[in-house]
Amino acid sequence: MAKNKNFTFESLVPTNKSSETVSTGTSQQNAMIAAMQESGPSTKVTFDCPNELVEQMKDYGYWEGMSQKDIIIEALGVFFEDKKIRERPEKVKMRKKVGRKPKALKAFMN
Repeated sequence: MAKNKNFTFESLVPTNKSSETVSTGTSQQNAMIAAMQESGPSTKVTFDCPNELVEQMKDYGYWEGMSQKDIIIEALGVFFEDKKIRERPEKVKMRKKVGRKPKALKAFMN
């Protein structure tokens, strides 16, 4: 029987008083990530990514105590910070989704 292993990232920054000035940047990043995550409902996203970038992300996350999700959310937040973004037209937003129907709809239709 396989054991269920839960791995969590722990902060590598020491918690003594001398590190408070060092950890202010990290605490600001964590606050920004938390604010983005609490802003409303979220969507799961899947995409292909080059292996080199995935390895860099895993290495960075290990040493900084961040999950891959946190790294991607922070990176997207920084990327869109100075961009002017226009909304898509309603016609495009309401377009029928392509792909498999969710299981709940399949059961309902039968």
